[in-house]
Amino acid sequence: MNHPRDWFQPKVVGIGWTPRTWEGWAIIVSVIVVGALVGRVNL
Repeated sequence: MNHPRDWFQPKVVGIGWTPRTWEGWAIIVSVIVVGALVGRVNL
């Protein structure tokens, strides 16, 4: 595990900016999944 401050320091990869590490992507995916589930329950 990297230090949390390092997760979201962006670097250029191909097109645009991305989290440096898989941990950053894991957090983004988790937020999207939770948001989708909550949205489904509310609807």
